[in-house]
Amino acid sequence: MTAQWRLARADDAPRIAALACAELGEYGEATDLYAERIALSAEGCWVLAADDGTVVGHCISHPWHRLAPPAMHTLLGDLPPSADCWYLHDVVVAPAARGTRAVECLLPILDDIATRRAIPVLALIAVGGADGYWARQGFIAAPGGAAGFGADAVYMERPVACPVDGTRTSGGIATAHPNPTTR
Repeated sequence: MTAQWRLARADDAPRIAALACAELGEYGEATDLYAERIALSAEGCWVLAADDGTVVGHCISHPWHRLAPPAMHTLLGDLPPSADCWYLHDVVVAPAARGTRAVECLLPILDDIATRRAIPVLALIAVGGADGYWARQGFIAAPGGAAGFGADAVYMERPVACPVDGTRTSGGIATAHPNPTTR
């Protein structure tokens, strides 16, 4: 399978919510939350579209404050004017698109966005044992920040522009190519 990241549109919100609920269980959120994130941070919201247009992944990200991620299932209302991290709220890749290095292709795009905004780090909450995967992408566990996300949740950060092997971008759009050696 090949798939390409593209900016999310408002009409993608229901597909994003469906994929999040299917893959993340209790961590999946409602359509209105994803619609709000797309409206507030259009440059940070992406979908991974297969050749036939099917959404097989998404990334919802936005500027925020380090060690203080937004509570789950909560609308933001607005973004902070003085953010110090680019927060990856959701990164989901459907099973059919795993092994394509999709996330590795996405991270340089997010680095570029954060760099343009003079934001020094990417941050996320790893759940379901995903902290090992994120550590391989250069993220490091930081104490605190994961309260309210479950016992196995780990708050993680990495500096922007941290090298990730195997990525290639073209015109600001990353393309994920099949590679059975990932994950």
